[in-house]
Amino acid sequence: MTSSRLDNVQNILLMGIFAFLIVTVPTNWIQFPDSGYYLATSENMLNGLGYWFNGYPNLQYYPGTSTVIAIPLFLFGLNFTLLQGFMALISLTGVFLISRYYPTKDYGLVGFFTPLLVLSSSIFSIQIYALLSDALFLTLSMIALVLWREYDKSKSYKMLWLCALVVALAPLVRLQGLFLIGAFGLSLLVNVFTSSSEKRTKLLIEALIIGILVMSPFALWTLRNYMLHSPDTFNMANNYFFGLEGLSIYAKGLQGDVSAEHVSSVWEFVYLRTTLFMGGLFESWYGGMSQLSRTIVTLFMLTISALGLKPWARRASKIELIYVGISLLYLAKGILAAKNLHIVYRYWVPMLPFIIIIMGLGISKLVNLSVFGKWRIVPRTAGMLLATLLLITGSLNLTDHITQSEKYEIEAQAVARLTEFAQQNLPQDAVVATVDWGILPRALQRQSYQVLNDPSFIQTVTRMAKYQTKYLVTYGKFARMNDPAKAMIAAYTELFDKQFSVFDDKPNTQIEVYKVDIDRLASEILKDQITTGADQIEG
Repeated sequence: MTSSRLDNVQNILLMGIFAFLIVTVPTNWIQFPDSGYYLATSENMLNGLGYWFNGYPNLQYYPGTSTVIAIPLFLFGLNFTLLQGFMALISLTGVFLISRYYPTKDYGLVGFFTPLLVLSSSIFSIQIYALLSDALFLTLSMIALVLWREYDKSKSYKMLWLCALVVALAPLVRLQGLFLIGAFGLSLLVNVFTSSSEKRTKLLIEALIIGILVMSPFALWTLRNYMLHSPDTFNMANNYFFGLEGLSIYAKGLQGDVSAEHVSSVWEFVYLRTTLFMGGLFESWYGGMSQLSRTIVTLFMLTISALGLKPWARRASKIELIYVGISLLYLAKGILAAKNLHIVYRYWVPMLPFIIIIMGLGISKLVNLSVFGKWRIVPRTAGMLLATLLLITGSLNLTDHITQSEKYEIEAQAVARLTEFAQQNLPQDAVVATVDWGILPRALQRQSYQVLNDPSFIQTVTRMAKYQTKYLVTYGKFARMNDPAKAMIAAYTELFDKQFSVFDDKPNTQIEVYKVDIDRLASEILKDQITTGADQIEG
């Protein structure tokens, strides 16, 4: 099939899927803890309260995502259909740009399948409507790459400055944008030192000025974070860049919700994390697999990625080559160095088009090896069938927002009823412990502190006692923190007085509010800890 026909088929498929996704925008909020954080911060910005969340300066996230969410919020008010439709337009713009950045005339079938596989991956499809940063950042990075390519072709200063503007905004959405800044700066320097000697000084001065301007928004906001530091809030940036401590999301030594007690050696961590991360990418199209199948798939993916690196690098622009290289090294470090099994699959989102292109080119190289001789049609057909199979099975992900619409509606009702209860029954100065860091604090509109995934309850109660949280709110949706909180309530029933409950017949949506005798709770847990320690010593 010619590239023009491939383009036509691809355009028809993309436009059809885009239309379907826009027409079927969820009317109820697709809730993630981070989305509550971003949305509440946007609302505070529009209400003249500054870039604050939960009574403190927002030091957890840079202002890019909340600023974007504030646009439809300002224009249309709190309408989740329009808010999530707006985010979908941004997400789908990124997919469209992928199709233009990797055209079929240059990348053939690999370019044809890449945007479709990005779109149908559950890792991406769950982000399409979400009030989150991942798909937004992917779109920004694709805009930057497209603008750089235009600059590389035309040497137009307009394209260069537009690219610089987008690159400057990228780390205000996700910290990975720093890799894009680094790639942009190094690409400018490559241009400087490959230019004629008489132009070099002028171009170097221009590059330094542009570099300083591009870095300034991030640097100034980071300084703002340092100046406003509070140990009583989440502060990712201050922890990364200044080592300043704040609230932690997970209990110390209990990252995420995946037990690693059965892992006895470093190599097992490397093996399990690699297969979970790489195999998880394949599963985002195909569905769940056994550990053996995941291992085989991971070996295949690593092999074709190695084969595809060289053909990808030959075609990649300077900024793409550097940016993707730094990002993949950073991901590899996270996979190889961490001593837990907590895998965050959405970290794949900014890299999806690039890893698909690399693997696609690897498959293309593999099926065209001379060893196949006149039988090359067999592996070529197999490769195309594999991509088609993944596209078909993955396409079901694009209907998840419809099949789960009832769940979203029930969750919306539960949170709305919690808000109504809080407004009528909780004192304005009440301090509340919650099982998430975004949705519940926004719903309660009270000073809130998140409990931890600590089965011993010690770290959770230490935090509750420090802030004198007289109330505890549980929500079955967030099992990672909810389950230990419910276990604590069951163990010390007499110290928790239930004030409110909704959807008791739906454990995954149930929200409960308890009044807590926090001083007695802290005393009891400390006493139990001392008793347990004494028994262990005696034993």
